[in-house]
Amino acid sequence: MTSRLTIFGWHNVESTWCFPVSGSGVAGLEGQLRRLRRMANVVPLERALDALRAGEPLPPRAVALCWDDGYRDNLELAVPVLEKLELPATFFLVPGLLSGDDRAWWEIAGWAFARSGRETVQWRGETYATRGPAGRSAYGRASDRLRVMTAAERAVALEELVERLAPEGTPGDGRLFLDWDGARELVRRGFSVGSHTMRHVTLAQETPEDQTEDLRRSRQILERELDVPIRTVAYPFGQADAVSRATEGAAAEAGYSHGLTTEFGWNAATTPGTHGRRIMLDPDRGFVATGLSRVTGRLRRLRGAG
Repeated sequence: MTSRLTIFGWHNVESTWCFPVSGSGVAGLEGQLRRLRRMANVVPLERALDALRAGEPLPPRAVALCWDDGYRDNLELAVPVLEKLELPATFFLVPGLLSGDDRAWWEIAGWAFARSGRETVQWRGETYATRGPAGRSAYGRASDRLRVMTAAERAVALEELVERLAPEGTPGDGRLFLDWDGARELVRRGFSVGSHTMRHVTLAQETPEDQTEDLRRSRQILERELDVPIRTVAYPFGQADAVSRATEGAAAEAGYSHGLTTEFGWNAATTPGTHGRRIMLDPDRGFVATGLSRVTGRLRRLRGAG
């Protein structure tokens, strides 16, 4: 038995404007999951987090799986693979996206860069390319700037950026995400659900009061609509500039037992309950390609020792 938990997370399965995938994402994902099933013991996320907090042992090489944002292909493509391999997983959902009241700004920005009618644009004092690898890099830089704004600031800045990029067509971002029926189907098929905030805001950029209100509303609406308890939140972006001490306090005040960042690492009994660590993956890239040779090496060594 062990007292460590590795949490792997994904967003999409196949390509989106924000998350491009080379080759077959579903084939890559299945390869990753088969490897994890062979090398580790895949356990239900929340049950494992509860055990860590209580000081109870976990199975050797304990691993949990989760997905953020509620992309439609999570249900259509990831779930069938999980069912085939008999693996548990948790899906972190955003009520604002499920209802269509909010939009995924990161996908809108990705579309605007990919379909821009201009080779370069000026935006807020910087020049951004739109073609090829330079355009992809520019999209990343612009996204980093948008990410650390408040929700109100970002809405204005995104409108300015899209106007300058003058993209062709429409982003179709609404079709990328589950609706409430899709969320209920996840629950019906036996998968766990958690909160990914109400509107996918960068929590640490909001006031402590607004953070608590956002997290409380998300939890209440998910529980009401899905008829399941919501005890775990995955913080959007999950980096140091997105998760502050006030954020962790807001999660506890809003009634969550566990909070997950995207800080790379493992979880132990000493890991703060509202500051769990995760390792985020792309479905089309192997473990070594995503810098995880040390993780799989550790699992391999533990397997040999077990």
